[in-house]
Amino acid sequence: MSPKADPDRPSSQTRSASAKSNAAASSSSQPYPPHSSGSRRSSSQPKSTRQQFSACGACRMRRVRCDLKDLQAANPAANHSACSNCQERGLKCVDEFAEVKAVKLLRRGRRLAQVEAVYGKTAIQAQALGTATSIHTTIPRLRPEFFASPFYHAFLLQRPIIDPLEFASRFNDCYSKGDINALGTVGNLLCLVLATWAASYGINELGEPEPHGGHQALRRRKERTNEMVRELLHLVDHYSLLRKPTWDGVRTLLLIVPLSEDVQTPMERLVLYESTINQVYTLCSLANTSTVASGQGEFVDAAIRARIFWYAHIHEGLTTGLRGGRLILSDMDLAVFEDTLPVIGNMGSIPRAAASYSVAYRYSRTPAKLSRICRTVHALLTGMNARQMQEIDENSLRGAWDALAQSWDELDALRRVGTAGILQQEDVERFVHGWQILIFECYNVIREALKQRIVSSSPDNTPTILPDGRVTRQSSRLGQAMKLHAIADSKCRDVARLVVSLIQRHIGSGSMLFELDASLVRDGVFYAGVLLAGETGTEEEVKTCLHALREMRWAFSKSEEREQTIKMVWETRSMGGVSSASVSPYQSQQSHSGTNSGSNTPPQHRMRQQPPPLSIVAHTGALGELPDSGPNTAATEDGHWGPISGTGSSRRTPPSLSNSPPFLQPGPGLHMGSSGAKVGAMGSSLMLASTAAGGGGESSVSAAGHHPGAGVYFGGDADHFAFSVPGGVAVAAPGGQQQQQELVHDLTPPRSSAGMSTVSYHSDGFYDAAAVFQSPPGSAAGPSDPSVTGLAEQAMSYQQGYGAGAFYVTQ
Repeated sequence: MSPKADPDRPSSQTRSASAKSNAAASSSSQPYPPHSSGSRRSSSQPKSTRQQFSACGACRMRRVRCDLKDLQAANPAANHSACSNCQERGLKCVDEFAEVKAVKLLRRGRRLAQVEAVYGKTAIQAQALGTATSIHTTIPRLRPEFFASPFYHAFLLQRPIIDPLEFASRFNDCYSKGDINALGTVGNLLCLVLATWAASYGINELGEPEPHGGHQALRRRKERTNEMVRELLHLVDHYSLLRKPTWDGVRTLLLIVPLSEDVQTPMERLVLYESTINQVYTLCSLANTSTVASGQGEFVDAAIRARIFWYAHIHEGLTTGLRGGRLILSDMDLAVFEDTLPVIGNMGSIPRAAASYSVAYRYSRTPAKLSRICRTVHALLTGMNARQMQEIDENSLRGAWDALAQSWDELDALRRVGTAGILQQEDVERFVHGWQILIFECYNVIREALKQRIVSSSPDNTPTILPDGRVTRQSSRLGQAMKLHAIADSKCRDVARLVVSLIQRHIGSGSMLFELDASLVRDGVFYAGVLLAGETGTEEEVKTCLHALREMRWAFSKSEEREQTIKMVWETRSMGGVSSASVSPYQSQQSHSGTNSGSNTPPQHRMRQQPPPLSIVAHTGALGELPDSGPNTAATEDGHWGPISGTGSSRRTPPSLSNSPPFLQPGPGLHMGSSGAKVGAMGSSLMLASTAAGGGGESSVSAAGHHPGAGVYFGGDADHFAFSVPGGVAVAAPGGQQQQQELVHDLTPPRSSAGMSTVSYHSDGFYDAAAVFQSPPGSAAGPSDPSVTGLAEQAMSYQQGYGAGAFYVTQ
């Protein structure tokens, strides 16, 4: 029996009408219209996956639709880093789940991993994975316009590790044609390295420069570059570049090393550098030449291999060779490698790729020769074995000087050689003059190494001249070092003025030799400025060197510190301070050799007049307040050079200057302006520290160079390596008090198995001071003042202990 109908319950017709009316009302109130029947998914269509973690942080907070993922998927090469909403409102688009998405892409099952191990995966999938994981970075992505910019051409002239035709073609295929296999993951990483180098000069991804901005802009640029380098090092670890040698990977590593000075510890940098050099040798000398596989012909493949090996060999010789580090590549390695390169011959017309390879080969000859010269200097003076040898191979050293002079002439001859339209004339001028300025740096390094050899060749507790008049071997070594140092000093003075003339030709000419310098000329310009400011240079010559330093845009050029150093040297000279030349044994070879030969005879010293105040000097503090940037430009006992700036902590307190061995003692004839002077130590450059404002009161001459705890530290180049232990140097402060000027790198490795280095100085009157340390006319001590005593006339010894675990690598 059917149930009784409820009179209060609506009928089916009423419920149907009510449902229709409610649907109509709800449809009018909903923000989005209902899907039509035609747009509904059929049963045969697969269910759509849910798009998770696709919105940026700003759109998620505003609860609006974000198209960041769609833009990235539509054009991966464009590298969209901001969605449309953030771009429209000027907001910073942050993908908060970038790491989550990267991890989800890396999740694989055990069977999937086994299948990939057996069958592998397509190159497109591998490169897409690399592109997706490397997109999220603050480093800007390069644009095609960058490879036609003046910066790119100037950079490749100084660091020609990349073949311009090959890499620009690959980038164009990837950027314009969407071929992600053209660059690959490591190729994209190499682009990021180039963008980081450009950022260190204030150049954007289009190759356009920003305003210079002075020293403050340089400091901000350096901080920004350091952040980029940290990201690059993270990507290097992520993609295992150190254990997977590739052609793009080794170029990436070689270009990262000079930028990692402030980011990595010295030991980390040395490990990275030596691992990279080993990869260069493995790829260029051991691997099959077919592994390059550029697809652009034999000469392009050869150019890729040759540029990498030439760059590594030349870079190692000019940096590690001159600074006394451990060399990995040898001249024999270079000769064996070049035997594998193709020979073009005398073909009538050659393709552009072969012409580019021929020009690269021709322009690598002189830098490769300079690298061999620097390796010779390493074997004679700066290397670890050379520092242990008692005698200097004089013939080999003279041969190195002759080879430097020949290299200068060979560079001049390059102007008369055609470039097949590959290089412009202004590029040739920048190349020639840049390497000639670097040749002066080589001259200066030899001079400073010989100067340190004089300091370290003082005898132990035995007389130099025996009672019967015979000369000991120690005296002979000292005399040889003094004679060679006089020759080196004469050559440096002659070449320094040529360097100034080269600098004057490029200042204000628009050549951008100094603006876009990548450490090729910065050290040579600085050494010339210090030499001329402290000796016989004119005010105009010193201004020229300062102007060149001020034009440098590179964040790691240290131009601010070096300008202050040159100004300080000029001020010291203008106030009547003692320069290094007035106490150096310029004419000592006359006491030890009866004749002097031709071109190696040092010239007579010019009259040193009181220089006028340098108008561009803005030094407001007392002269005793030595800036942190005041370097020791001379070599130390182990052949290292002082950095331009050094601040850091010391693990021990060095003895004060008053307890240091007094290399020079003041006498009646040594006048320091209107007051006496205390000479604490002699390194390479004696710096006058006034103890009272205005130059009055007692003065003290100190050297951040060679005494117990003094700054035996390594040069400031971002590419150099050496071993040292920390310490500090005491500097006279205003008021007559001693203050601790701490240095980052100082002291030398132990010289004996006992872990101690002992140096003794004697005062037995072995030499005639008037002959050995004769002061030139016009100097502070007079033309022939016997009161200026020599190194061998002192008799104080000191010892310095070393801890076994205190050694670390610096640069």
